Amino acid sequence: MKRICTVLILFSLVIGGFSQDGNLKTQTYFRVGYSMPTWKYYGMDGKSDWQDGTKRVGGLFEVGNIFMLNAIKLAPGMRIGINVDYLSIDYNQFKINDQTYDFFYGGSKIGPSFSYSPVKHLVFDTYFKINPVWVSGALQPATHNTEDENDFYLGFMGLKYSVGLNVRYSVLMMGFEFNPGNVKMRWLSKDDGGLTDDYYGNANDNGKKTPVPNMHFTLGLSF
Repeated sequence: MKRICTVLILFSLVIGGFSQDGNLKTQTYFRVGYSMPTWKYYGMDGKSDWQDGTKRVGGLFEVGNIFMLNAIKLAPGMRIGINVDYLSIDYNQFKINDQTYDFFYGGSKIGPSFSYSPVKHLVFDTYFKINPVWVSGALQPATHNTEDENDFYLGFMGLKYSVGLNVRYSVLMMGFEFNPGNVKMRWLSKDDGGLTDDYYGNANDNGKKTPVPNMHFTLGLSF
């Protein structure tokens, strides 16, 4: 008898989780999180390429929407949508011995999403997004001069991608995301007073693109 009651309760929760037509509500969210640069940052092949004791940290802030395309009918509680991050700000830092290497990015993201709500208030979102990087920068110990000043690199071109999963319960949102891709940054010369043709590049070649893959762990509110 207890098992039957348990099954009936669970069934009623599932049925009660959706509106009559199975639609899901468009969401507006903001979130913050921990942005962990991978060991393949800067074109490295892995952890063994970095010095022993290298530390890495980072942070993330995003504001966006998940627009549910309820006109495209799927099973109750299942909907596809368009996921847009209007603003995505990412910061990463590597600390090697007493020296720090700082990176920041500002961009947007857009792509398709799939949402599934098995019970009331609980929703899982998966997504793939293109992430144009509008501005990027790097601050590192000086290599272009003998003065005790950091070198600054600045760029306005970059393209990354995002593959991730959100878990939403009521207004709470928790997520994980893998965010690979590249940016282009040029050295800002203090003597010339402008950007030069000296690109940041990467560890394994002299190309213009700098690989900057990250893993993001986020918490936020979604309405």
